Amino acid sequence: MKKTILIAAALALCTTGLYAADKTIAVVNGQKITREELTKKLWWQYGAQALSEAIDEKLLLDEAARLGIKADQKELDARFANLEAGYTDKAQFEKNLASVGWTPAELRDLLRRQMLIRAAVMADARLQVTDADAKAFFDKNKEKLGAPESAKLSQIFVNTKAEADDAYLALSAGADFAKLSALKSTDANLKKNNGSLGQISRGMLLPDIEKEIFALKPGQYTKAIPTGNGFSIFRVEELKPGQEASFEKLKEDIKATLLNQAIAQKLPELAAELRQKAKIEIVK
Repeated sequence: MKKTILIAAALALCTTGLYAADKTIAVVNGQKITREELTKKLWWQYGAQALSEAIDEKLLLDEAARLGIKADQKELDARFANLEAGYTDKAQFEKNLASVGWTPAELRDLLRRQMLIRAAVMADARLQVTDADAKAFFDKNKEKLGAPESAKLSQIFVNTKAEADDAYLALSAGADFAKLSALKSTDANLKKNNGSLGQISRGMLLPDIEKEIFALKPGQYTKAIPTGNGFSIFRVEELKPGQEASFEKLKEDIKATLLNQAIAQKLPELAAELRQKAKIEIVK
């Protein structure tokens, strides 16, 4: 659906102001690129796909109407507000929409159509995810759903083994890890953040490195370890034990995920069925 939005937005941007199709929108080494030229290019690349999706949308909306489905206004308002909340203010949100040729009203209409299509697929395929379905998924994926053990790490990164060994000796003599990383690390972010890497979960690092790190206690650090194009020393600042996943906490999220997967699978199937029954004429 996101890809459809991007295609539609690109085509809408180029067809806005249709009567000024020859308007120059860029100049490259003195050569003009016109709106018409860009529109033709986009149509050549995306037109067939966009047309096919537009046909499917019409058919699915007709099916929603046949089933008497209406979009819930409260849900529509909530979805719109959620998108708007991603921006600093309403003006910035509307400016971003306008940059691709959209208005808030058009976005609302898009959300309304998505809701109708989603409901039509659910009704037609009689889709329903039960607590039992969610529990079966949870039991199968329990280990993946839990929070893994994690460590808050700091790092010193240098180019050579000799530099890393010197840093290790300095630490052994009582040097402050954060200050030493800020002074000696060749990585700009480590210098800026006094070596802090933040929280790293088990499974994010290479197995050999991870084995050494999670064998440490808070306050301890590794010897020089080859990492990338250099060598690192890691210090464990804090350890957090893993947490088992809770079915009750995750149940609704799992049900929503399973339902979305089912809808994504059934939508093209329903569209194909509706195409078989429909009279579609492509006007060239």
